[in-house]
Amino acid sequence: MSRKIQRILIGKGLDDLPFGATKEEVKSVLGKPAETDEINMKGERSEAWHFWDLGISVNFDESQDFRLSSIDVASPEVLLYDKPMIGKSIAEVKEFLADKKIGEPVDEIQRGLIYEDANLSLWFNGGALEEIQWGVIE
Repeated sequence: MSRKIQRILIGKGLDDLPFGATKEEVKSVLGKPAETDEINMKGERSEAWHFWDLGISVNFDESQDFRLSSIDVASPEVLLYDKPMIGKSIAEVKEFLADKKIGEPVDEIQRGLIYEDANLSLWFNGGALEEIQWGVIE
């Protein structure tokens, strides 16, 4: 992947990685993953590719014909609504997202905020945003 700043596009992917992309298309943008996992959750298979050096993981779900269905980022260079959010507090994130028309957050037990309407999950560690996960809006 080029080292340019990437923007999260809610429900759509990243600038260079649209949801629905094939594995080959993802590989052409990000390169070969450092690690892969196969997951079986609630009877649905999913394949996760991890690009640790980029701070990005991508998921290919069976329900989406094993096309790109969700992305996780931990890189502080990735922007959410054109602003870097990794490292921000829960209060800062909630305040920033309050006017973004993505619904109200469901407070997750201890570690995160879930915006179900936007299929957006924000995971915190030590009070600071550590990971952003979003996927296809169904």
